[in-house]
Amino acid sequence: MRMNIKLLFIISLLLSSGAARAHAIGTLFYSPTERAAMVAARAGISQSAVYTLNGITQRGAGKTVAWINGRAATEDPPDLVIPTLVIKRDHVLIEGHPIKVGESLDIISGQRVLRLPEQAVQVKP
Repeated sequence: MRMNIKLLFIISLLLSSGAARAHAIGTLFYSPTERAAMVAARAGISQSAVYTLNGITQRGAGKTVAWINGRAATEDPPDLVIPTLVIKRDHVLIEGHPIKVGESLDIISGQRVLRLPEQAVQVKP
């Protein structure tokens, strides 16, 4: 009887550690965007392939914040939903695609929609 309990305990330990290892290895085979989608789904954050750059806030001595889809996103620490985010002075790069302020981009189809007329956004020196 005692031997059966020990055997069951050992088997349960082996099965639980194998499942955890398989989960960690599984994320190695996904792109950064796919991993971000998995993290967002686990955290309950809605994931979209359409990104709208609402604005960029750049502080003199602080962090630069991009407002994407009405939500603040930063490069450091990396954003959970957009891990490939690079913030420039007048645009951002998401997966290497530039998006200007007021512009929407569908990453999958490449379709762009400019909500503001040209020259409506001015960058102050």
